[in-house]
Amino acid sequence: MTGSKRRAAAVAAAVLVGALTATAGLAASSSHKSAKAGGSITVWLSGTYAGATPGSTYRKWLDAIATRYKAKYPGSSVKFVLTPINNAQFTAQIAAAFASKRVPDVMLVYSGGYTTPYMLSSLQKLNDRVNATSGFYASQGAWDLSCLNLNCKGGKGDIYAIPNDEGSYALYYNKALFKKAGIARPPKTYNEVLADCKIFKSKGILPLAYGDRDGYSTDNWVTYDYASYMGPNDINLVNTGKMKYANPKLVKPLQALVKFKQQGCVNPDASTHENNDANSYFTSGKAAMVQMFPFVIKQFEQALGKNLGITKLPQSGPHPGRTAANSFHNWVIPKNAKNPDGAWAFIQMAVDSKGATDLENIVGALPTNRAVLAAAKDPFTRFFAQVAAHPQVPLLDSIVPLKVALLYYVQLQAAFSGKTSPLQAMQNVDKGLKTLNP
Repeated sequence: MTGSKRRAAAVAAAVLVGALTATAGLAASSSHKSAKAGGSITVWLSGTYAGATPGSTYRKWLDAIATRYKAKYPGSSVKFVLTPINNAQFTAQIAAAFASKRVPDVMLVYSGGYTTPYMLSSLQKLNDRVNATSGFYASQGAWDLSCLNLNCKGGKGDIYAIPNDEGSYALYYNKALFKKAGIARPPKTYNEVLADCKIFKSKGILPLAYGDRDGYSTDNWVTYDYASYMGPNDINLVNTGKMKYANPKLVKPLQALVKFKQQGCVNPDASTHENNDANSYFTSGKAAMVQMFPFVIKQFEQALGKNLGITKLPQSGPHPGRTAANSFHNWVIPKNAKNPDGAWAFIQMAVDSKGATDLENIVGALPTNRAVLAAAKDPFTRFFAQVAAHPQVPLLDSIVPLKVALLYYVQLQAAFSGKTSPLQAMQNVDKGLKTLNP
């Protein structure tokens, strides 16, 4: 499906009023439980938030939550710990923590397949806390990837995490460089990307910033492009083994994408450069385009100002315009956490009206707080909200188990770097699944 138009004003107003009411109930319930909560907590940050170094937009948002927490609970402290950005290294660290029972009080981790492997064994079930907090479930959206079997059943399923943000991918572009190259508009298809690539190169401009050391950039491109090939249930078929990775619906997008590197459209170090670090080519004005998610909106706005543009990510399939999206990160409380009550109080502050508004204004990310997202003002945030509103498919690596995703990333990186063909890479995933125990 393509991104849908906004609902009628009356409907939107009703939704907003309902969400605001739920948020008010959430705040009241949080106040009611304040006597029990509080105390010092340790917070592990992973996924995109593993880059929450001091001074970053991510850290400014988190520091604001910590300030509120310490003000409400005098004498408390909040310690942030950054986990490895590399997902394989993070997996090893979190597995060791769970095995030794030396865990933090709360973690912010990728949703879906990065959370589900630990639900029954290592994470606290949160239904009692959610149900005891009036209006909490209704105040938030994008729930399913935070529940057992990826289905929250309208709040009646087994809840093991709290969604923090949602999103998709888009093409950011530098309007000034497009004007310099004489290109009237950003590309809509892969063929247009390749055509524009030739023009940019002739003008001495890097067409596309790309960082694929760990396979993440290639994953982001193809998992979005799958929407232009797949039916609504196809990602589920892949996850359950009923559709092979070597199916043309997964191979063709990768075959189309590797042409970007083959034809010199990306920076020469694309296959050895880390995903987020490659943004420096774009923010410094050297690259005309970059594929990214909502979390860089404020960083990009500060760097490019009025020259920053955004458009839907180009696609190669027979149904361009369809989108892929889901929740990105969620909060979890490990079993054996020393201060689960303090962790829950911190989570509530992260996703309440204030925390969600700060997330949008400081980072640019899409909050899962329904009322705040409905009232978003930043045009780039609103753009992503429309893209994420009615996706054709979810993002594949958010659905499959973590170990499967890690195998998949390795093969994507091998294909884009030219070490193997796209077909062979996907066949390698199928072979690897036979010996993998996700």
